[in-house]
Amino acid sequence: MVRTIKQTLDRIILFVSSVLTGILVVGAIWQVASRYLFNAPSTFTGELLRFLLVWTAILGASYAFGTNQHLALTFLKNKMKGKQRVVVRVINDLFIVGFAMLIMVRGGMEVVSITMSQRTPILDIPMGYVYSIVPICGVIIVIYKLLQIPDYKLELTGEEG
Repeated sequence: MVRTIKQTLDRIILFVSSVLTGILVVGAIWQVASRYLFNAPSTFTGELLRFLLVWTAILGASYAFGTNQHLALTFLKNKMKGKQRVVVRVINDLFIVGFAMLIMVRGGMEVVSITMSQRTPILDIPMGYVYSIVPICGVIIVIYKLLQIPDYKLELTGEEG
C-alpha cells in the first residue's frame, strides 16, 4: 500500500515536471525565435519561463526528498550502523518535516494569501498562484517522509539501507 502511494506520487510529480520542462523548452525556443527571426520579442515568455522554472525546481526538490536523493551531509550517518544510524535518520527526517511544515506549508500559505491580490506585470495573474507551489511541495515532502517510516524498521533489520 505504501509503495503504491509512493509510486503514484512519484509518477504524478515526474509527469507534471516533464510537462513543465517541455513547456520551458518550447517557450525558450519561441523566445529566441521571436527575438532573432521575427524581430519582435515575445513579451510574455520571459515571465512565464521564470515562473515555470521555479515550479519545476521546487517540484524536483520535493521529488528528491521522496527518493532520498536530496543534498545531505552523510559522513556522520555513513559511519554508523544499526540503531545509531536509524536514530540519526529519524532526527534528520524530523528536521525536514519540521522545516516543510513550518516554513513551506505554514509560511508558504501566508505568502500565498498575502500575494493573492498582487498581479504579475505581464501575465496579469495573481502572484499567489506563482508562490502556491511552496506549500504544495511542503505537503508533498511531509507525505514522502511519512511514507518512509516503514523503512526505519527495514533498516534496523538490515533488509534495506
